[in-house]
Amino acid sequence: MTTLDKLTILVLDDNPLVLKLARALLEREGSSVLTAASWIEFNHVLAANTPDVIFLDVNLPSIKGNRLSEVLKSQSNKKDIPIILISDLPEKSLEEMFPSSGADAWLRKPLTRDKVLEVIGRVLP
Repeated sequence: MTTLDKLTILVLDDNPLVLKLARALLEREGSSVLTAASWIEFNHVLAANTPDVIFLDVNLPSIKGNRLSEVLKSQSNKKDIPIILISDLPEKSLEEMFPSSGADAWLRKPLTRDKVLEVIGRVLP
């Protein structure tokens, strides 16, 4: 059994290729994967499900993932869900925006098995 076995993970990214690759990687590790390509779709998926972990793309067209993380962490029924920001921004930019986001961790794209396992191992109790 892996660290990701039986977890439900929600991934929000506006890039269909990132969603496809994330789904393949996470499902191979035994997770159930929910995806959303916009924050509106994300809200619908989140209203109907309680994921164990959320991956948020930082560079969304309508709302930045770090801002969405702040909003989620301010909601009493969502604040305990670990949030991992994902982006292809430079590491320095992610480090600067991370503290104010309320997120639990961040990862640079592309997502790899080792990076995902390591970060989920850090954010889950």
